[in-house]
Amino acid sequence: MVKTKHQLILVCIVILSLFFGCKKDDDTTTITSSSNNSLSMFKPRGTISGLVRDRITNQPVEGAVVSVGFEGDVKTTTSNVAGAYSFADVPAGQYQIINGTSVLTGTYTLTVSLVNYNKSQTDESKKYRDFYYTTVTIKFTSLTPGDSFAVNNLVGSTVLSISHLNTSLSGRVVDVNAQPVANATVMLFDATVFPQIILEQTKTSANGSYQFSKIDNGLTVNVKAQSSDGSLEGAIPALFALPANANSDSLRTQVNVESIILTPVDNVSPFVISVSPENQSDVSPASLKVVYKFSEPIKQTAYTRTDLPAGHSTIVDDIIISYNGFKKTAGNLGFSVQWDTTYTQLTITPQGILGSSKYTVNMTTAFNSGKITDAAGLVLVNNANITGDFEALQFTTNGGTTVPAAPTVTRRIVAGLFGDLDYTGGTVGLQWSVNADARSYNIYRSINGGTFDLLQKDFFGTQFSTNTGSLVNPSGANNPLSAINVRYLVRAVSKDLVESPESNIITVTDAVKPKLVNATVAAGAGTNNWIYTVRFSEPLAIAAAENVGNYSFSNGSGVFYTVNKANYLGLSVGAYVVQLEVSSSAAPVAGYILLAGNGVTDLAGLGVDATSNSKTF
Repeated sequence: MVKTKHQLILVCIVILSLFFGCKKDDDTTTITSSSNNSLSMFKPRGTISGLVRDRITNQPVEGAVVSVGFEGDVKTTTSNVAGAYSFADVPAGQYQIINGTSVLTGTYTLTVSLVNYNKSQTDESKKYRDFYYTTVTIKFTSLTPGDSFAVNNLVGSTVLSISHLNTSLSGRVVDVNAQPVANATVMLFDATVFPQIILEQTKTSANGSYQFSKIDNGLTVNVKAQSSDGSLEGAIPALFALPANANSDSLRTQVNVESIILTPVDNVSPFVISVSPENQSDVSPASLKVVYKFSEPIKQTAYTRTDLPAGHSTIVDDIIISYNGFKKTAGNLGFSVQWDTTYTQLTITPQGILGSSKYTVNMTTAFNSGKITDAAGLVLVNNANITGDFEALQFTTNGGTTVPAAPTVTRRIVAGLFGDLDYTGGTVGLQWSVNADARSYNIYRSINGGTFDLLQKDFFGTQFSTNTGSLVNPSGANNPLSAINVRYLVRAVSKDLVESPESNIITVTDAVKPKLVNATVAAGAGTNNWIYTVRFSEPLAIAAAENVGNYSFSNGSGVFYTVNKANYLGLSVGAYVVQLEVSSSAAPVAGYILLAGNGVTDLAGLGVDATSNSKTF
């Protein structure tokens, strides 16, 4: 039976009504999707196009490698002589059609690599940043008249303006008295985008000076600074546009900006930045002083006076120092108290301190009184990172018991529980022998060569497990740049709470070799040119991953394969991707093997696992 055109239209309307739900309003039929239905069976596709150009000369940049990921793969192209690039057949993403109007969907992040471009530059002043990132959204507007499932205007475009890294910027950081501020943190921001992004960070020298090198030519920047204790901050008076020396042969500029004047952070309340001794520490009883350091000067009032004895409604009335000796009765101690000349340090000197005792300094009444303020009248607030300011400070004094010897620590290896860790890190086990002179043990950790910080205090066992966290840096990034190590040491603690010398150091790094998990091949441009997408289990060292000599092919047909280029694209769909551009003297014959040599390494320098380093095609 042959259906007429009107019968076919009626059938379509019935099907759409059942699937989406239809309604009639002013004689106009509208397709409406419900909350549980989508038009996922219809996949509108479009084009991403863009242009890479020099911000200063407005000339196109040829040779930028642009990558975008979708549908489980990474697509790559290179900007042409006009600086243009495009990706076709890109999905627009999920969408709904309501009353004939469709939403905007399909936002993608593009990675623009100038690594190969920069390598080809013999003049250092002609280089750009190695990587740029930009986003683009594929848009479509409405249903095409006469076609219920077609959309139009599927296009997304972007223009990326870049400039050479040939400018240096310097300046000084001073206080309100024009005196240099040493060790201040100085941050350089790219002010051409919103919100501004930080490009670099440095510290001032002893004379308050700083310098940034290799900044984008013609970039508009902002420079901010903060004192080492965080109490002072400032910025250059206004956004600064670096000179665009497009007519200079070298394109090099040396720029000096106005001094940054640091002023008190008036909108930040004062707080205690350190307490000595620290809470729960064990210290010598000789000449003991309790010192509170504040983030900024404390305003001197009748309440903050320390030259009057107790009974005059001053801070002296609200300080309590007590002790509870291991073999002594509890009681309160006398003390003296004094501010320093800057009013940022309060020193309390207890009287009659003995060894082998536990002491408590209670400042909670004074610090909670609301009578301790800065010059702006802002009240002292609690520092959540310190115990002993708004809480009772407790410490012990060491006595005459035997100090334990340094423990000997070994790595605990248990199949299925503790073993070698890969770049993501994991659980590590430590163990040591019991020491009869030890009351407990303190475990310390250092991350990537940093200081050893207390990880676990008063641990009473001899087997300890902990999670290392990520073994790459930056932690949690899609494309980390370097491996890190985590180190551990243990100190025994005597019965008088005196620590032993430190143990040997246990160092944990990524010890799992990367694997070649998969590889696919597609025809490239030209005859007998091929694109191999090779996926690895771990992030790779870029230089090793892009060394064409680390990849080879073997077969029995006599076909000669040449790897022309290797591009490291980073993380994509759970694997780390290297894209090879390969040419051959003839079409590949089935059965040939791609081998990733041991020169391909992860960030820890480990070569590819010999049991998983090849792919047969």
